[in-house]
Amino acid sequence: MPHLAKVNLVGVLLAAVAIYFVGFLWYGLFFSEAYMNSIGVYFSESGEAVSWLGPDGVETRSGMAFDGWMAGGFLIPIILAFAFGFYMKKLNVNSIMGAAGFGFVLAMLVGIPMMAYGLVYSPWHSWSGFFIDASHTVVSYVVGCVVLSYFD
Repeated sequence: MPHLAKVNLVGVLLAAVAIYFVGFLWYGLFFSEAYMNSIGVYFSESGEAVSWLGPDGVETRSGMAFDGWMAGGFLIPIILAFAFGFYMKKLNVNSIMGAAGFGFVLAMLVGIPMMAYGLVYSPWHSWSGFFIDASHTVVSYVVGCVVLSYFD
């Protein structure tokens, strides 16, 4: 299997898919409406238009066409998964429980504090949005690291 800096690239790809899938579950199924409302994004009754607060006031767009951002968003889990794999190798983390703990610690000490900027500096100061983001971060970091623990 291909490696880069001693990190198994198949493991990175599978961990990235798992991280992306957790995001789909979190923001697409479990907490979609609650999250959108918490960050000030509202869909019309028909679901064909979306409104949000922009720099020039309330903005509305209809026909939410796929604009490429979601596909580009897959790059983030790839980078995260590679970083997890790299540091797991450096620290010799290779058991499932060790990987889960490593992912949890990273989420608590790095991921969640980085997201706290949005809580502090956004105009909404949305605690519910922050908790949805924070729980997503914990679960996706743990899942990504656990997947990587299966690869040499």
